[in-house]
Amino acid sequence: MADKQKNRVLVLDASYDDRLLADAMDKIFQEFPMDLEGKNVLVKPNILAGEPPEKGVTTHPSLVRAIVNKLQQQGAKVMVGDNPGVFGYGRSEKAAITSGIKDAAGDCFVKLSRTPVRQKLSNRNVDHVTIAGDVLSADLVINLPKLKTHGLTFYTGAVKNTFGYVVGGDKMRTHSLAPTPVKFAEALVDIYAIRPPELNIMDAVTAMEGNGPHHGKLRELGKILASPNGVCLDAVAVHMIGRQPESIPHLKIAAQRGLGTIDISKIDLNTKIVPLRDFKMPATFVTGMVGIFLNRILSKQMSCLPVVVEEKCQKCGLCVKHCPVGAMKIKKDKCPSADKNICISCYCCQEMCPEDAIILKGRLLNFIRRSAH
Repeated sequence: MADKQKNRVLVLDASYDDRLLADAMDKIFQEFPMDLEGKNVLVKPNILAGEPPEKGVTTHPSLVRAIVNKLQQQGAKVMVGDNPGVFGYGRSEKAAITSGIKDAAGDCFVKLSRTPVRQKLSNRNVDHVTIAGDVLSADLVINLPKLKTHGLTFYTGAVKNTFGYVVGGDKMRTHSLAPTPVKFAEALVDIYAIRPPELNIMDAVTAMEGNGPHHGKLRELGKILASPNGVCLDAVAVHMIGRQPESIPHLKIAAQRGLGTIDISKIDLNTKIVPLRDFKMPATFVTGMVGIFLNRILSKQMSCLPVVVEEKCQKCGLCVKHCPVGAMKIKKDKCPSADKNICISCYCCQEMCPEDAIILKGRLLNFIRRSAH
């Protein structure tokens, strides 16, 4: 792609209608032409969990089907896969089946954890991660993120979706070694930089607001965003939901490292964006200098803690099994609870709970957040 397109972001009106999505793919590949004949192309959707499409947790299968069809028409050899971190690491196929993505991918679906590769990182906390070998060996990577909020990273999109490069328990290891929002953001950017996707196509038809990325509220936006640069795309998405891109730690760090601009005035857009005024961010999100102070200095002492709602909890133990630092504990015939002295506020437990039985509580932080708005 030409250098002049590196800051280009295409924003299209869209729905999950197959015909309209096919039209959107035509427009995207006209805008960002790629030599696809005979190329090995990895399509990386967001398969966070084994949830049906109507829950809005994963990239919609209709978008996956549309991109697979387009790539195959252009002569590409397509692989579709992700490394979900929820409901059991390595159970990607089960999650893909439930989400409809395996059916949408057809014969192109692969278990992305099949060829793990140890990759060094130049990071102050995480010196290496194990990632899927297909990420490195593919000629092209096409990233299909979903626009959602996130308790730890506040927003999840193109950059955060590449955390799915990481195989199995190394996700938990990364959380444990980078236990604050800023430290995790630094690690996340380093992982993204291993292999920035050649093209990013975001599902923002149905987004998720509130306490995402699993149990937030669905919000119909009716958009598809596309760009060769995931950082620029994320900046536009954050601007679209009414927030400043620099308020998202991993986007600010990515921009500082030269991975893409988050200055909206420097991004080439095909249409004017009218930011939403009422898009709800997670309870953990605090803007401005107060947010910077909390994230850097007082995050452990003042951040929201996961609290189990006993009426909803089924005592399945998934939150306990996948807590990266062993903060979630369960006693016989009791609901799990988080040890506040151990909890690193990664919110993996809240993210993975199939019953939406874990809420985020923190009186002081929530008071500050309400005051900041």
